[in-house]
Amino acid sequence: MLTINAERLLGELEELARIGATADGGVSRPALGAADLQARAWFKRKVAEAGLHYAIDGAGNQSAILLSDPPSDKRILAGSHLDSVPNGGAYDGALGLLAALEALRSVKEAGIALPFTLEAVNFTDEESAIMGLLGSRAVIGELTAADFARCKLSEAELTQRLRAAGLSRASMLNARRDDVLAWVELHIEQGTRLESGGCDIGVVNAIVGIRALQVTFRGEAAHAGTMPMPQRRDALWGAAAFIRRARRHVMERHAPGVCNVGWIEARPGAYNIVPAAVELALEFRHGSDEALDRMQAELTDLLQACAAEYNLTVSWEATPPVRPAVMSEAVMRAIESGAQALGLSHQRLLSFAGHDTQNMARIAPAAMFFVPSVNGISHNPQEFTTAADCVNGGNVMLQCLLQLARAGAGV
Repeated sequence: MLTINAERLLGELEELARIGATADGGVSRPALGAADLQARAWFKRKVAEAGLHYAIDGAGNQSAILLSDPPSDKRILAGSHLDSVPNGGAYDGALGLLAALEALRSVKEAGIALPFTLEAVNFTDEESAIMGLLGSRAVIGELTAADFARCKLSEAELTQRLRAAGLSRASMLNARRDDVLAWVELHIEQGTRLESGGCDIGVVNAIVGIRALQVTFRGEAAHAGTMPMPQRRDALWGAAAFIRRARRHVMERHAPGVCNVGWIEARPGAYNIVPAAVELALEFRHGSDEALDRMQAELTDLLQACAAEYNLTVSWEATPPVRPAVMSEAVMRAIESGAQALGLSHQRLLSFAGHDTQNMARIAPAAMFFVPSVNGISHNPQEFTTAADCVNGGNVMLQCLLQLARAGAGV
């Protein structure tokens, strides 16, 4: 059975981690910043050294390409991203891209002729330094001119970063593709399910949808010393009761779904005034629209119950949702087949974080798979995946791509 060059993959992971390295062992490569541009140049050199074709599109997505003979109209894509969160880890994104590159290099070196072109892709700005999943949004044709007005950078800074990368707003809007036969992505889990279960490979069957509500509890301001406790209409009491009960409710009724209150503000905000109003941001995630509908109905019922208990009113406004992305059965089976051939254990699970795969699933059969993260740590300098698990991921990627290429139209 063909396998990757494990020493080469691990060596390149270490080499890449030095680009944008931070003092405490982390990595900072915000999209299209200086370190990201350096990493992109490094990737381009690696593609040339491998004897693969190099390409970059109008959104800055870089590709290493192993052409079929003759070149196929449709291509099988794999990869991830080079950019990172500020002071993040060395494996998030990087492992998936380098494993895809290594898989293509291994096929080329073995002299295997495949009926479909393979392409390893580095997507621009997965980590939201500009607007999040930017490169894959451009590829599927969902990036619009209006999106640039909502990006996280000032107009001047965005222009500077685009120019430094040889890009423009116009080029970004002309990166749509219609030649994708299938997509597959390897990623570290960023959680503890695989490690705690002693499982080698997690086959993602859906990337969760995300819904969020901006909630306001309203009561009545009062003197914190003179207003008797039973008569208070304390908005914070209602909010606190909701947060506690929502946690228990989701754990008991909607596992493995999750909810979070990550921002809260009490007004007027003085230590000696009973809070008249509390705003909080509620987010919840699950793998299907049906599950999200049930969670939303029950959580809003709980909001009303907590408000009534403390003689409050409550209102909420929904923000634009992120829809769940269901993975392709054919691509999931190709991942599982590769794991089985390598003697690796595997299980299906949800991804609770967003990835470029959720966009690629809109235009082609797509799936992704995880390898374990030590202690579940990610977006942190302590992020770590063992060498053995990195190599396992690379070999599963190789076997998956071989199977998908040979299956062709059957994907």
